[in-house]
Amino acid sequence: MIRHILRLIVLVAGTVLATATLASPPAAAQAPAGGGSVAFTNARIIDGTGRAPIDRGTLVIANGRVAAVGPAASVMIPAGAQRIDAAGKTIVPGFINAHAHLNVSPNAPVPVREDLIRRLRMYANYGVTSTVSLGSTRADEAEGFKLMQEQDHPGLDRARLYTAGLNAVGKTPEEARASVDRLADLHAHLIKFHINGTPNDMNEATWSAIIDESHKKGLRVAVHIFYQKDAKAAIDHGVDIIAHGIRDEDVSPEVIAEMKRKNVGYIPTLTRDVAVYVYESTPDFLKDPFFQRGSSLYNEQVPMLTTPEWQDKVRKDATAQMTKKALVQGEKNLKTISDAGITIAMGTDSGVASNPGRWQGYFEQVELEMMNKTGMSAMKVIVAATGDGAKLAGLKQVGTLAPGNWADLVVLSANPLDNIRNTRMIESVWIGGAKQTNVTPVTQTR
Repeated sequence: MIRHILRLIVLVAGTVLATATLASPPAAAQAPAGGGSVAFTNARIIDGTGRAPIDRGTLVIANGRVAAVGPAASVMIPAGAQRIDAAGKTIVPGFINAHAHLNVSPNAPVPVREDLIRRLRMYANYGVTSTVSLGSTRADEAEGFKLMQEQDHPGLDRARLYTAGLNAVGKTPEEARASVDRLADLHAHLIKFHINGTPNDMNEATWSAIIDESHKKGLRVAVHIFYQKDAKAAIDHGVDIIAHGIRDEDVSPEVIAEMKRKNVGYIPTLTRDVAVYVYESTPDFLKDPFFQRGSSLYNEQVPMLTTPEWQDKVRKDATAQMTKKALVQGEKNLKTISDAGITIAMGTDSGVASNPGRWQGYFEQVELEMMNKTGMSAMKVIVAATGDGAKLAGLKQVGTLAPGNWADLVVLSANPLDNIRNTRMIESVWIGGAKQTNVTPVTQTR
């Protein structure tokens, strides 16, 4: 039913926009003039490791990568470099969404590749420079793998994509292993599977074969869960990432101890739960100018989500109403897990084709604020969205502003350590050393 409604919305509202502006996407990044170096000076630099910021620091970009970073006195700026005075600005690594989806729109009026690229550009528009897609559809899997394989060069004009392809499945351990083998042959970045806590789940022998086969292939494994018992079972079998928060009960000291012992990371996806119930009425954020900067993509779904029929359906949906309580439990567990020193990554589950209202770009910014409100410090939240996000997802050469890493960064006009909402004060976004030209600077937020 949802898919049918989405098709109608896309056909009615999206065709003119798509054919006029998306069939030939404009260039979305600008490399340094002449391919030379760029030097940011006088900036506050938060490097994504959790170390104290560098005040009045210098950051040099060359060949799409961070060439040098540090206090002004310790960094030599190359002759002829383009100098950008960043006095009063804060530079942070580009944000990483460690649980995203890059699914093509139902009945997309443009080719699949173009639809996926505009979604990656929307992530970049909100400061998200890397996305880890934990679940493709058959319609977009192949193009997702192509985009991932094409991105390791200076001057990228969209957010990076690291994809798991289709979720691993099987009715038997043998089928599950074959599913993993297929994904490994396609060069999947990691593997994802589901334990939903229902009778339709794969049995334990089958899903544990997914973990075992993935590790044989050198691939990390993320599991979709809701219940603590399922998280514990997956941890016992060696899973690497709990890809949603535990939301049925207080997380136990035993589970925390096992997560620490086995170095299992945690992605809370708080905004995923918000999206399940918030459209029982018209949320205020739809009028937020910061939300509306994504209107070229978001307006394909907003009309449907604001109809009385849709909102009445959400109000009457038992799962939606249960999720309100689940979110409260999930927020409590995030604070407990963070205090215990577990590696946490920011993730939202945004972009699922069959679940409208999970806004790619905007919800990552909301997630940062929600994580902070649970009691995580602003620095911890930033690290979860940068360095620890990269570590948990197994991403290389992104996540921190270290020499040799890709120059994926966000220039903010205010200090996010003073107020986490200052991550919205985006002056510019750079990916692979190229300034993203489709990013409009933010002058104020609500």
